[in-house]
Order: sequence, then C-alpha cells, then structure tokens
Amino acid sequence: MTCRIAIGVFACVSILLTASAVHAQGYVAPAVGVTFGNPSAEGRADFVLDVGGVPRNAPVGAELDVTYAPDFFGSGGPFGENSVTTAMINVVFAGGAQRYGFFGRGRSNVRPYASLGAGVMHEVVTTTATPVQQIQNNDFGLDAGVGVMAFSRRSVGVRADLRYFRDLVDNQRGNGTNVDFGSFHFWRASVGLILAF
Repeated sequence: MTCRIAIGVFACVSILLTASAVHAQGYVAPAVGVTFGNPSAEGRADFVLDVGGVPRNAPVGAELDVTYAPDFFGSGGPFGENSVTTAMINVVFAGGAQRYGFFGRGRSNVRPYASLGAGVMHEVVTTTATPVQQIQNNDFGLDAGVGVMAFSRRSVGVRADLRYFRDLVDNQRGNGTNVDFGSFHFWRASVGLILAF
C-alpha cells in the first residue's frame, strides 16, 4: 500500500512539473504552520510543501500539497512517532490572472486563491501503555482551503494558507455508497516562501 502511494505521488508530481514547464507559471512553496480544530492537535507545529502551477492566462491550476505534522497526537514517544502526513492533489482557483497577470506581472503583486482536492491521510499513533504499540492508518481524504500569494519581486514572495482536512471512510455498515465522512479532521494554518519559475 505504501509503495502504491509513493508511486502515485511521484506520478502526480511529474505531471504537475511537466504541465508547469509547458503551459503554466510553476511554483514551489515550503512553509511552516500549526494544526488546530482537533482535540489531539492543540496547535502543534507542522511542515508544508506545495508544488504546482497556474496557467498565465487562466484562473485555474493544480498543485500537490504535502503536510507532515510530527507529534500530532502528543509526544508519547520519540519525535514523529505520533504523526499525521497528508498528500493531496488540488485544483487551484486563483484570482487576478486576467487583470494583473501572474506573480508580479502588471500592476499587482498579490493573488488570492481557493483550492479543493483529494488524496491520502496517513496517521501514526504510538500508545504509552505497556506493551507499547504503534498503529498506522491510511485513509482517503479531502481538503479545501483559501490563501493569498504576495510578491515583492517577480519570482520570490510569501504565501499564507488556511486549509481544512477530513478523511473519507466507510464507517457505517450497510452504506450503499461505501463513502462516509469520517470522524478525523483538522485545520492547518501556514505561512512560508513561494518561489515561481
């Protein structure tokens, strides 16, 4: 299962980078943030990486959003043994493309956006009881977010992002659709650099 996830993520990144190079203004956006809105999260730090692209003359693009939240469920074990990792493929709806151009071309260096996507949520929980047990789980999930990209120069700027994550699991017997909103969810707020190419 883990190998299939890695292959899928690699394929998606390759497609995004190829599309960015040919038809779009590509970007890489590393960031740091906090998770909240879940009793386990309690505002702990996380690390974020976004890779994507938005066509120069259209408001719709795509990106890969990856989050690593070590100690999401507390610090019961060594660093990272209670963690959440998400990998989401998102459609990005960016404002300002027609009027201002992209990433500093034209009169404005600010571009708001909204995103919606789906992907994998990987949770790791290490128990503190004896004997110590580690539980790992992979769920299909959804995310939605809003944010803004602001540039002081053509290719370097800052990005602020607010995003909601929720897993999709079949946790009700007799559900004919095999899809049901799960109980695991959280918010992520992040700020970081954005590098356009």
